[in-house]
Amino acid sequence: MKKILVFVLIFGLIGAFIFPLFFSDDTTDETKFQFQFNENLLVTLGQSVTIPFEIINEVQSIDLLVNGERLKTWNHPKGIIKFTFDTKNRLVGSYSLELVAKLSDGSEFRDERYMSILSDIVPAKWSLKILNNSPHLETSFTQGLAFDSGKLYEGTGDPNQTGATLIAEVDIESGQIKRNIGLAAPYFGEGITIFGEDLYQLTWKNQKCLVYDKKTFVSKKEFTYTGEGWGLCNDGKNLIMSDGSQRLYFRDPKTFQLIKTIEVYSDQGPINYLNELEYIEGLVYANIWMANSIAVIDPLSGKTMAIINADELVNLQKQGINGNVLNGIAYNSTNKKLYLTGKYWSKLFEVQISK
Repeated sequence: MKKILVFVLIFGLIGAFIFPLFFSDDTTDETKFQFQFNENLLVTLGQSVTIPFEIINEVQSIDLLVNGERLKTWNHPKGIIKFTFDTKNRLVGSYSLELVAKLSDGSEFRDERYMSILSDIVPAKWSLKILNNSPHLETSFTQGLAFDSGKLYEGTGDPNQTGATLIAEVDIESGQIKRNIGLAAPYFGEGITIFGEDLYQLTWKNQKCLVYDKKTFVSKKEFTYTGEGWGLCNDGKNLIMSDGSQRLYFRDPKTFQLIKTIEVYSDQGPINYLNELEYIEGLVYANIWMANSIAVIDPLSGKTMAIINADELVNLQKQGINGNVLNGIAYNSTNKKLYLTGKYWSKLFEVQISK
């Protein structure tokens, strides 16, 4: 009998500790606070947006951060708080919104959302008028196109891994290569630009920017970067690089160090797949990968100022033997002429923009 009583006592003591874990009505919520919206916020540049959040349990303080920048701190906040965020001094693009709550014991909790600031400009619709055309090598998988002192330079890729990557000076009348230097696989060439006496060539996934003497094509140096390389141009001060996203990266020509990054947005959202680039009279022209369109971008703000429709050029190339991907913009600042071509295209088109 004593053994039974001891067993019941022990079982009762164990149950007193275990059963409340499963059946207790004390359902303390670990959530201390939260944003009062689940979807990302959208706002047009220049407008204000309300950022609401709720304090559920007691916290010592809450910080509101935008892209890591602390905007405001609330001490011992309670209930629902609505913060008004003015976008007039911001750039277009995506922003992280983060609440950081501190408890009295020093621990921290975080909640994060995102906000997109759209351009306040509806992009103009521009078209192209074909003025002339000349031959272009159908063996050239065009990745970069650039003029310097009236000379046309081209960089190609290597989709079949046959060592087809090269940079070349091209005769604009015949389309024939006047001189070139190639790269063995697995190097896959991408955008090119000429800055001073140097010709810069990106690589797609090799994370290398190769630098040559523009007169001799002798290799001078190389830079390393993280991520993919797509398009490249320069504004006379910085190199401007794309990576297939909606971002443009400004880099120091001497060191290739990143100076700043901007995002490219229209009034509807980001312009993704930015590819081959050309800087023309204060604006960046960007091929949009796999689209018959060219985005015209303000490099200071990231706003898309216009979209150029190039359907006519692409449709002409569909009649040819090879691909129809538009890629290659070159502006001859000497005579103000603009040229467009594409991957494996048989023609180089001199065009005029109709605004």
